[in-house]
Amino acid sequence: MAVKPNAHVRLHNLPYSMDPDPNPLNPSISSIGSAHLGKLVTISGTVLKAGPVKMFEAQKVFMFLLKNSSDGSDGNSSSNYDLPIECPSQGPRPCMGTNFRPVDDGPGSACYTNHQELRVQQQLQCLEPGSVPASISVVLQDELADSCQPGDDVEVTGIVRAQWRPLFPGARCDGTLAIKACQVRSINSRHRAAAPPPEGLQEQFRDFWAFHVACPLKGRNKILASICPQIYGLFLVKLAVALTLIGGCPRRDDSGAHIRGEVHMLLIGDPGTGKSQVMKFAARMAPRAVVTTGRGTTGAGLTVSAMKEGGAWSLEAGALVLADGGLCCIDEFECIREADRAMIHEAMEQQTLHIAKAGMVTTLSTRTSVLGVTNPAKGAFKHGSNCAGVAATSLSGPLLSRFDIVLLLLDQHEPTWDKIVSDHVLTTHQQAQQPFVRALHGWSVDELRSYVAWAKAACPNLTMSTEAEQVLLAYYQSQRRAEQRSQARTTIRMLESLVRVSQAHARLCARSAVTLQDAVMAVLVLDSSMCGSSLLGWSNALHTHFPEDPDAEYEQLERLVLAGLGLQEMVSAAAGGDDGGGVAGGGYGENDGNDGFGLGSQGW
Repeated sequence: MAVKPNAHVRLHNLPYSMDPDPNPLNPSISSIGSAHLGKLVTISGTVLKAGPVKMFEAQKVFMFLLKNSSDGSDGNSSSNYDLPIECPSQGPRPCMGTNFRPVDDGPGSACYTNHQELRVQQQLQCLEPGSVPASISVVLQDELADSCQPGDDVEVTGIVRAQWRPLFPGARCDGTLAIKACQVRSINSRHRAAAPPPEGLQEQFRDFWAFHVACPLKGRNKILASICPQIYGLFLVKLAVALTLIGGCPRRDDSGAHIRGEVHMLLIGDPGTGKSQVMKFAARMAPRAVVTTGRGTTGAGLTVSAMKEGGAWSLEAGALVLADGGLCCIDEFECIREADRAMIHEAMEQQTLHIAKAGMVTTLSTRTSVLGVTNPAKGAFKHGSNCAGVAATSLSGPLLSRFDIVLLLLDQHEPTWDKIVSDHVLTTHQQAQQPFVRALHGWSVDELRSYVAWAKAACPNLTMSTEAEQVLLAYYQSQRRAEQRSQARTTIRMLESLVRVSQAHARLCARSAVTLQDAVMAVLVLDSSMCGSSLLGWSNALHTHFPEDPDAEYEQLERLVLAGLGLQEMVSAAAGGDDGGGVAGGGYGENDGNDGFGLGSQGW
């Protein structure tokens, strides 16, 4: 039988409910205080900073000068030793020696191990609105060192200890709390996903779609109407937000190339059009979200920065790394400097960050969807102009091509629209004074968040029908042939965007395959910002309404799209109606002379 001199006990999954102590075993990072000193606790958080792995002298052997007796002393995190007060040797006459010297050579004179310090921050999705996330140092030793990297969600079990800072003459003795870990478990560090909702809630979602099996778009619009309900209309924007949060299916081909499934979205609009409100609501729906602003943000703040602490360099995660597996919202995107924008190209497309800073070369994951909000460039929206397109922003072509969905919100003067919005705002204020009256009986934010997680888990892989492939390919080729096409928006990435958006719509409707309907809706979403090369005419996403009968009006839109793409054989196979050139009910139709999305009546 082999005897191992060093055995480590790793504790995890502690029975929290059986803890009688008033200070629980699983406190939040912000609630850890002096009452937890010397106690075993379990915390959950995100690795904010990971220091280098160092060699730590865990044990040292000393020899007393009066007689050949040795004693081993354990070291602490500051490499100082608690020296023995008296000789521990046993005998008829006790040894009273107090002078000793370290044994610097020979076997067993010292014991070395790996040592690493982490900075773990409270999870952003667990914070109350307006609160600042707390963080705490975590000490990893032995095989636990180098077991996680910045951006990983971890569960740490360890003992709370005091970590004293170096002493200086005349300076106040100061220390902080730290956790000496005995177990570190990465939570979905490689394939991060939201926790599946409870079985009862999953059954409700299945019953919901079983009830709307004959009218799937009506059921979809019920979900969309619960997104940011305080803002009237914005049907196209709310649909794009849902598609961004759900995303498509990532894949890796035989050569090892990774094709992302996350959908990136850019909102370009005038002030006062509700862009920031939509962005903040999307952050609440996401299982993991980081919200930042482009004003004053650097490339290191978005990606990763190198920090020097105690003579050693460490990496500190930025916004895109912390949002790995979730949503990264960037307000005032146009305020990011051009040199800093170039740093996020790899993070958006390849979903990785290759870092080479201060002698540290590593790769971090950034599998996140980016929701950017920007104001239009000066003079881009001229009075009476409906065709701003991608010229409305100052973003470069390579960066703009990485956004799958680009929507324009133009605050045009429209008397009918102004009256409807004014009535909605005043009604909302009146109902706010009457707490027993609710304007909308839709889904709560928690239910929407659970539905996003359920839609991803229920449809991990999707197949695509032949009709859907033909529609996506025909639209891509038509945009490439257009005379007034935008080179930044009509690259091969556009075809990949069409596939991702159609997969996201299939997931939104709880389908196991991408159908013709999903492909047509993907074309309508991407076509809304194509300006001069638009298939159905330029669309102002601000003036889009929820149609009264979405399934019936979709049939009209499907025939318009298929006829515009020249797929005559598929037009003849479309169900019902003639090939008229209008959309009844006005849910999607523009009433200012264009044929895009527009004014109509809300009827979800």
